[in-house]
Amino acid sequence: MILQYNPAWPMAGGSGFYPRWLQDLSLGGFGKLETFSFDVDVPYSPAQWRGRIRASAGVVASLGNEQVVQFDIEHLNMLETLFPVDMLTIPHRVWAVVAVV
Repeated sequence: MILQYNPAWPMAGGSGFYPRWLQDLSLGGFGKLETFSFDVDVPYSPAQWRGRIRASAGVVASLGNEQVVQFDIEHLNMLETLFPVDMLTIPHRVWAVVAVV
């Protein structure tokens, strides 16, 4: 849905891995780079999820006020129609880098 309102959003379609950060760290003088990741399910109420998505870089940081309001209304309608539950389970990926100076 974010892409409908913000088709040029550069963070769309990510995998939760950020290999460019490794290059940046290396160029910054860090070494012995190690990465790890794990997936977790995070519970959100529909209202919390609306707030989380509305606050994302792809919405409030990129769109005008009127578009944010329109997005939020459409998002609310989508959640009520497709996910009429008290709690949503949203998968998240935690990806970390350990580096030494």
